[in-house]
Amino acid sequence: MRLFIAVNIPDEIKEKISAFQQELRKLDCDIKWVNVENLHLTLKFIGEASPEKVDDIESSMKESVSDLKPFRVDFYGAGVFPDIHRPRVVWVGITEGADSLKGIASKLETLLEAVGIKKEEREFSAHATVGRVRSSRNTIALVKKLIEFEKAGPSGFGSFVVDKICLMQSILHPQGPEYKCLRSVTVS
Repeated sequence: MRLFIAVNIPDEIKEKISAFQQELRKLDCDIKWVNVENLHLTLKFIGEASPEKVDDIESSMKESVSDLKPFRVDFYGAGVFPDIHRPRVVWVGITEGADSLKGIASKLETLLEAVGIKKEEREFSAHATVGRVRSSRNTIALVKKLIEFEKAGPSGFGSFVVDKICLMQSILHPQGPEYKCLRSVTVS
């Protein structure tokens, strides 16, 4: 099973992000856009894992949020990874709540490593991936548009309260991935 741990995003925020994607689509860049129903905040990508690992993963998830109360997350701003000179991933950022997400992700890394799941080498960055750049076609226009977007002032997509995290299964299909929540853990 291909697994990851995530926070699911409410539909009203997904709709605002989708409208932003539509604006960027007009630039005719070579980008594989994330389907609106698949938008989420990844806390930990696990990759292939056996069904026997699911209980250990769920236990780690519970421990990672055991000292937290529900918290607010604000979606604000947009950009690219790794940088504007080599855009590979288009993202929507997080302001308020980013530290809480980073804390959960950090605990998950440590807890999951103890049950045999490889630790991520890159530092966690709270964001929602909205597209993956496949080639350099029109990336200059993309970067220019993102800079204009930031200069235009408030670039908020909305906020919500995180009250659970989910163990997600990614089922790959020719038309794109399907995500299914296998287990959820309440933040309380």
